[in-house]
Amino acid sequence: MPVTTVNQEFHFAPLGNRSIYPVVFTAVCYVAGAAASIYISFTRMPAHTPPAPRVLALLAPLVGLFIAVPVFFIRRARVARFRIEENCLVLGRKRFPLEGLVQVVRDPEILRWSIRTGGNGGLGAIRGRFWSKRVGRFYAFMTDREKAVVLRWPGQTVAVSPVDPEFFIYTVRSATGLK
Repeated sequence: MPVTTVNQEFHFAPLGNRSIYPVVFTAVCYVAGAAASIYISFTRMPAHTPPAPRVLALLAPLVGLFIAVPVFFIRRARVARFRIEENCLVLGRKRFPLEGLVQVVRDPEILRWSIRTGGNGGLGAIRGRFWSKRVGRFYAFMTDREKAVVLRWPGQTVAVSPVDPEFFIYTVRSATGLK
């Protein structure tokens, strides 16, 4: 099969369970913190407390909101799309030449029993370095582990989660000549 030059952009799958759980946990913590702050400002502060501390107690949860929401959207935007550009897999700022690729397979179990050694493990995206006994060291750039596609080179492994895994696998195989 002749190798062709491929330039294609792919969208990531919607957030999967491993990415949704941290978002839900953060939202629950935020709501609990806001409720505690309101409770303290109205019931536990002495009646003669000046208005400034009361207002600060009421607005304190907004600080967390102003941090968590932008972090979520920044992390999500970094993995919203990836592309193959001149037969090179481009994941954000990282580039992985497809030359020398030995395998591209769908593997929803890639993150099972894996340990994150660096990066983000779920708030908006799964992105960073991981290690597992089954796979060894690998780089993940994902949103949904159920749609995980694993690319293996002799010295490294990369996992991504496109919206359409079969089309992505077909495209990579066209770019590399793999069967």
